Amino acid sequence: MQTTQVGQSRIRETKQDKIVILSNRGPNDFVWRGGGWVVERASGGLVSMLAPLAQRPDTTWFCCVSEPPDAKGERDGLFTTAADQCAEFDVVPLPLPPEVYQAYYGRISNEVLWMLQHHMLGPGGYELVDHARYRAWSSGYFEANRRLAAAVKETCVTPRAFLVQDYHLYPLPALLRRHFPHVRSLHFTHIPFPEPTVLRLLPKPWREAILHGMLGADRVGFQTEEDREAFLACCKYTAEREVDFETKTVRAIDGRQVYVGVYPASVDPEALLALRDSPRVVEARARFADTRSEFSIVRVDRLDPSKNQLVGFKAFAHLLETRPDLHGRVLFRAFLVPSRTDHTVYRDYKAAIYREIERINATYGPSCGRPPIEVFYTNDREQALAALERCDVLLVNSKEDGMNLVAKEWAIVADTDRPGVLVVSETAGVAEEAAGSALTVSPLDVEETTQAMVRALEMPRTEREGRLQRFRARVRSWTASHWLTAQLTDLGVD
Repeated sequence: MQTTQVGQSRIRETKQDKIVILSNRGPNDFVWRGGGWVVERASGGLVSMLAPLAQRPDTTWFCCVSEPPDAKGERDGLFTTAADQCAEFDVVPLPLPPEVYQAYYGRISNEVLWMLQHHMLGPGGYELVDHARYRAWSSGYFEANRRLAAAVKETCVTPRAFLVQDYHLYPLPALLRRHFPHVRSLHFTHIPFPEPTVLRLLPKPWREAILHGMLGADRVGFQTEEDREAFLACCKYTAEREVDFETKTVRAIDGRQVYVGVYPASVDPEALLALRDSPRVVEARARFADTRSEFSIVRVDRLDPSKNQLVGFKAFAHLLETRPDLHGRVLFRAFLVPSRTDHTVYRDYKAAIYREIERINATYGPSCGRPPIEVFYTNDREQALAALERCDVLLVNSKEDGMNLVAKEWAIVADTDRPGVLVVSETAGVAEEAAGSALTVSPLDVEETTQAMVRALEMPRTEREGRLQRFRARVRSWTASHWLTAQLTDLGVD
């Protein structure tokens, strides 16, 4: 196939003796703008955290890309091709046939692993495993990992180290070790890791392949201490491996001691402050000034069931119901980033979200003098950053989050003349670092979330300032640079 030949040609050009990054996503994303797909630098935290390493001449970045089913593609089908990856980094895109990519990325990575690891179980989430899922695992998920390992073998004669990213590539470290038994590697999981009882909801061969694959690395990394403890417990009670909970090590099947570390994801404060002063943020800031209200509540997250927007809006509706004195004084700006729009679950969730927003706006719009909820369904980081600057409440009520970098971005860019308050789920990874600074809530507790938003709106300025300053100092003490440096140091790579 032509795109595969392009991928192979690109692979042959790659130099050896490099640090190798391996991930599902590459540095670029598709954004629908002006009636067509526009290729832009990916906005996710993974790209921003890896960029300093990826820009080095001694680093190569492998990623999976899909061959589009036709030249134009469908608007709801998010595809990226080898030709779309930028020359800014040394990127090696591995083209996958659409049927392989969809099985690997859609049927297993998103519909099974993402849902399971965010405890999205039952209808609308991970519900069952049938023959089609087994086929997707073998001919999609495992096949994509196998092809990626083979592409690295073809390319890198003597790689220095491997940095393998996230749940899409659980089997990959063990596959790489077959070809490169002496090359050090680290696997980092960006999302929550499940405890043994939840992991056992996967077929036994799958969970064995996941744990065996991860233990193919020399280092395994997670966002929080809870994630690390869950993984260690899975290794002991599910894989029956020898685990030392004090030294945080697991004995792999080949006798190696695998260290399990905690590396909380973070942001680049200086880059954020530079972006805050960019023309697009200044322009967005001016637009918001025309519609400014006395109070503003903001949320910024992907439109994903795990982000729990529906409960957040219900809590806001309860605030309007119980506090009529706030009608017309508080505006909820919701920035909903399109996500996995080709999946039925996500389309259904979006429809439910919009129905709830329309209900709230129809019910309380007349007494508020305007719709109390503004929705921005777009991937416009600069616009969201402008809203984060001067919000009174940042609501992050996800059911579970590996970390949630939006909260850390807010801590850096928030206007000290109008300090806001973070309201965050106890189940988000960032809650641990925001302890003593944020107001924490149980993500499914509408009443508690409402009360937290009211408390934040009415909090004295001095208390808001103190909370923001503490969290900002914490974020500045552990940045994206620390996240990356700690992993490279543990691998013995400088």
